[in-house]
Amino acid sequence: MKQGVFKYIRLLLPIVAFFSIFSCGGDKTTVREQRPQSKSTIQRARITFTEGGKLQAILYASRLETRGELTFGWDIDVKFFTDNDTIPDGGMIADSGYVTEGTGRNRLVKVFGNISLIAPDGTKLYADSLRWNPTTGKIESNSRVKVVRRTEMVEGIGIVSDPNFKEIRVKNVRGRLES
Repeated sequence: MKQGVFKYIRLLLPIVAFFSIFSCGGDKTTVREQRPQSKSTIQRARITFTEGGKLQAILYASRLETRGELTFGWDIDVKFFTDNDTIPDGGMIADSGYVTEGTGRNRLVKVFGNISLIAPDGTKLYADSLRWNPTTGKIESNSRVKVVRRTEMVEGIGIVSDPNFKEIRVKNVRGRLES
């Protein structure tokens, strides 16, 4: 009889200890509970962006996930369209990124890792990170960047540019210009 009681006590002891540890303290939350939980996940996403019925861009991602007010994306590939056809005029690839909730160009967008961007005029931008600043309406970065336009190449740490890459300012510049 005593062995049977001790057997049940040994089984109940870890359960009692577990509940006593995790039920004390009232308002304590774990790190996992503080992170925004995923609302939705989309695998192999394709999203078409239009403005006034005109195709602007198509975004492809291996995965999109919404957490709180952020939507994260992985293996991002965006095709840009500037005229009325279905042939891309430029594009961007990046390892990952996120966008804040909002509408249109009012959303903060950040992309990271092995970024390669080709503007409609053929300008190429390579960077480790880029962000769309909705306040200034500029593309910005504080990471290492490389800009190639025709035969010219400029490298630096940081960039500010208009969305069309007509006015590009590379910070901490080094590079070569050929005539």
